[in-house]
Amino acid sequence: MERRTIQSTDTIYNIIEAYPETREIFIANGFPQLTDDAQLARIGKMLTFKAAMQAKKKNPEIFMTLLEEIIEQKHIMAEEGISTYETEGSCTVAGILPCPIKIPLIDQFTRFEKEYGRTMGKSINYRLQSASGGLGWLEDEIREVEELKDLPDLIISAGFELFFDPTLYGKHRDQNAFEDLSALPQFNSCFDGLDLKDTQNNYSIVGGVPAIFLVDTLELHGRKAPETWDDLLSEEFTGSISLPVEDFDLFNAVCLTLYKNRGIEAIKALGRNMLGSMHPAQMVKNKKDEIKPAVTVLPWFFTRMVFPGTSLQVVWPKDGSILSPIFLASKQEKREELAPIVEFFESEEVGVVMRDKGFFPSVNPAVDNGISSEQPFQWLGWDFIYSHDIAGLIKECTETFNASQGAVK
Repeated sequence: MERRTIQSTDTIYNIIEAYPETREIFIANGFPQLTDDAQLARIGKMLTFKAAMQAKKKNPEIFMTLLEEIIEQKHIMAEEGISTYETEGSCTVAGILPCPIKIPLIDQFTRFEKEYGRTMGKSINYRLQSASGGLGWLEDEIREVEELKDLPDLIISAGFELFFDPTLYGKHRDQNAFEDLSALPQFNSCFDGLDLKDTQNNYSIVGGVPAIFLVDTLELHGRKAPETWDDLLSEEFTGSISLPVEDFDLFNAVCLTLYKNRGIEAIKALGRNMLGSMHPAQMVKNKKDEIKPAVTVLPWFFTRMVFPGTSLQVVWPKDGSILSPIFLASKQEKREELAPIVEFFESEEVGVVMRDKGFFPSVNPAVDNGISSEQPFQWLGWDFIYSHDIAGLIKECTETFNASQGAVK
């Protein structure tokens, strides 16, 4: 996140404009008039830091150190995805961001937050953490919440469990607590035919994480590289595939979609064909001294790490990459305050970050996601979601998968 050094010749207005967190420091140290925006604009634009220190007989070096400490605190917390202060009437935003897009997205969000404060007259208190840290902290907080008012006003995350588990967001969804606040007239053309618009108007989808195959041709041993999910599930690949089991969002999306289309036997076949759990970064390193799977199912993002000339081949399944959607849940009662925040997350600017940094296709129709008509998607679908116990199915699929590992027919 870019920072600049405060100069003694900077005006008070410019300092506070660049670093709003310093305003309270000035107010508490002899400049109470800066509480008023009009006074800040009138006086602050004429008064330099040097002149202000002279007028109040303050030690400029000590005061500058105090300001820099506050700025550094804000910077560190912003990098961690946490806001540094709370104000009455502010909005609360929480969620899990896929690792590749976390830092650039938070950088954009902090700039948006400043503009939001100007136009809406309110701040945004936020906690946006990396997916690598897991979902546990958020699930634990939500599970303990009984009243809607104690939930974040807006939450963003990939995956199904958080939003559809009846012990988590599911119990509040059934009380019509959330609303799809998307203002997009249509979704990106790469999602044509998927019906991503929530039929019950509870949630929004801003993008997704595609699952593809990475094939090590040296490990095929005469077998043809799988081109479809049915190929991957065939007995031919018994004990030959790897899955990012610890990436719960993608793993659950794969299991649920396979279950929907092929039943519980598909989950048994997936477990039977499992060689081991391997982080995608391990697979793309292609080390010669490791026992490697012939095929790894992994997020599309990791294919950017595959170097030409290796034995690794990227395969986009002909029957569709399975999509793990990135969902938004927005409180219906905060519609006016949250609509601009939803607009930010589904904007072209954010979509470009998702595309370039994460290979996560955006729903914004203005973004070129770099996906051709020969790269279709599969996704679970709202009809299936609302007609099934998703949390129960995740549990059943996980147990079946675990029990089937190593089982050869």
